[in-house]
Amino acid sequence: MKNHKRRYLSAVKYTLWILSLFALLLPNLIWGQDADVETLLHQLKTAPADTHRVTLLVDLAWKINEDQPQIAKEKLLEAVALAQKLSFAKGEADAMSGLGTVADIENELKLALDYHQKALDIRLKLGDKRAVAASYNNLGNVNEALGEYYEAIDLQHKNLQILKELKDTARLARAEVNIAGVYEALGIYITANEHLQEARYNFESLSDTASLAKVFNGLGHIWFENEKFDQSLPMYEKALELYKKNDDTLGIAGTLSNIANAYDGWGDKDERLDTVRKAIPFYQEALELYSRIGDSSGIAAVYNNWGTTCKHLKQYDKGLAYLRKSLAIRKRLGRRDGIMETYNSFGDIYFGKKNNKLALTYTNMYYGIALELKDEKFEQKAYKDYSKIYAEMGDFTKAYEYRKRYDEMRYRRLDENRAHEFTRRESLYADRKKEDDLKRKELEVAQKDAELSRNRATRNGLIGGAVALLLLTTLLYNRNRLRARSNEQLAAKNAVIERARKRADELLMNILPEAAAAELKINNSVKPIRYESVTVMFTDFKGFTKIAELVSPEELIEELDACFRLFDSIVEQYGLEKIKTIGDSYMCAGGLPVKNDTHALNTVEAAIAMQRGLKALMDKKAAEGKHVFEMRIGIHTGPVVAGVVGSHKFAYDIWGDTVNIASRIEQASEPNKINISSSTYELVKHKYPCLQRGLVAAKNKGSIEMYFVEF
Repeated sequence: MKNHKRRYLSAVKYTLWILSLFALLLPNLIWGQDADVETLLHQLKTAPADTHRVTLLVDLAWKINEDQPQIAKEKLLEAVALAQKLSFAKGEADAMSGLGTVADIENELKLALDYHQKALDIRLKLGDKRAVAASYNNLGNVNEALGEYYEAIDLQHKNLQILKELKDTARLARAEVNIAGVYEALGIYITANEHLQEARYNFESLSDTASLAKVFNGLGHIWFENEKFDQSLPMYEKALELYKKNDDTLGIAGTLSNIANAYDGWGDKDERLDTVRKAIPFYQEALELYSRIGDSSGIAAVYNNWGTTCKHLKQYDKGLAYLRKSLAIRKRLGRRDGIMETYNSFGDIYFGKKNNKLALTYTNMYYGIALELKDEKFEQKAYKDYSKIYAEMGDFTKAYEYRKRYDEMRYRRLDENRAHEFTRRESLYADRKKEDDLKRKELEVAQKDAELSRNRATRNGLIGGAVALLLLTTLLYNRNRLRARSNEQLAAKNAVIERARKRADELLMNILPEAAAAELKINNSVKPIRYESVTVMFTDFKGFTKIAELVSPEELIEELDACFRLFDSIVEQYGLEKIKTIGDSYMCAGGLPVKNDTHALNTVEAAIAMQRGLKALMDKKAAEGKHVFEMRIGIHTGPVVAGVVGSHKFAYDIWGDTVNIASRIEQASEPNKINISSSTYELVKHKYPCLQRGLVAAKNKGSIEMYFVEF
């Protein structure tokens, strides 16, 4: 597994100890290289025990905290003691915040959390909004490092809210990047992408190319995590260009490694070894840069990633050698997440070497750390690896059990439309840029018009008194005409705004049920509702993939649109609620958002109308010599939870085991048939004859009693 996450700056522990000892013995030699540090030290020699001394101690600690964390800690503890003695609350909070940062650098995350919380408590009492926002950000970063992702999101949202109130664009953009990293770690890629695009817009408006490089790296990571390696490469290349422009060696090294990972993933996915080999020069260059600046964590990451690339090239012994180097470094650094990743890579290579015993051993090791860190992504990978290993060992019962766990976790975390959503947001970003450029040009034209108008007035003022009255009359006339025109334009703009508002309301009503849309407009959110009995329908076209390969994308979309328009009209006719379409699959439900007792009958009747309507439509297509679709339908009745998800692109959706079972019922159906579960059968058997199929195996659900509706 490639590691692309934002890394905290750290160094090897024994190196820090040696530097700290050296600094204790020869402080003037070390600090003499920094004029600011020299100045602070000189001022501290004569500074009395007052609030100014507290500030000097904190400033000094911030200057040296990365290179001399132990000495920084001593200065900050002195600052805390003095601030408490003087009742200097602001100074105490700043010193506590500094101690939290030092603890973070030394990987003492629980201690860092304690210090940052103390700083926050003081700052909340002082009412210093900017400082409170900084504390929320610090706490969010530490919670993310601890794997407490939802707590980190809550804290970063509080940070964002304050920065929006303060209109601090620069800090707001950096906060957007931070919260995007947390959503990415959780696998909520659409929301991560949304925050990164917002940061991208702000950084570009500020011409902050250094921060913009981080945004492009983050966007590349999201495409990478979704296995869209060809889409990740342009993002990484933009980041590399900006890092080089800013002469940021650390950023260049990290991005070179990201590009190598993208080539490796792209080639391995398509089994193109020539593409995989393109990764090697980038790893070599990244390793040279990390070695030059002494970044042990970066070196370990490159060795790990290079090792997995060797696995794809079947150079197993070479790959193991790189992984051993990576593991040695990561153990010295004490980073459990890095050790977990390297154990995972060891397991992959030993599985490739057909050494199932060692592959299982390393999988056990990284799975244990994943549970400890609450890392769902690696937990999911472990289930998949266990399934492969046990299948290879012939223990198919365990292989099946772990594959079941993997599928359930994957289904829960998967977002079917995320890649399309990213592309849409790229388009929205471009539109926003164009809109801003247009507004700026309009403002420039208005300023020029105003300047010309002033010049004209000045010139006319010089004309003789005989013409003054005539000019005054003309100006008044023009002013009244302009005022009338402005009023007309204002009225026209108000009409456009009103039409846009009505159109927005119409679109919202098309996306959400009426009650949900009304609640959303009032409260800006919709509370989820549990329904004890709802009937869920899934449809799917037989052989859709093969047909898609034979026709143009435009023709395929046109055919799907005709089918789904037909289904939409039937769903509306029978009082059902359309939930969503996923590729060639159509999902709807009866019995919500308004509860009723006829939802099972309504849904079955709608399914019959869909099959009959589709057949009529396909008969016409066949007569024209076109490809035709045959449809499977699956229906199940049971409890669900319904609600609205999303913050910008709203979607009404339903969740629960009923949805999963309905999907499996559809998969077990046959073309031109309507397959229903026993729970639906009991509600419609009095009206529709059904053919009992008996117990039918359903993926991950065991055997389910099923019936074909006869119509």
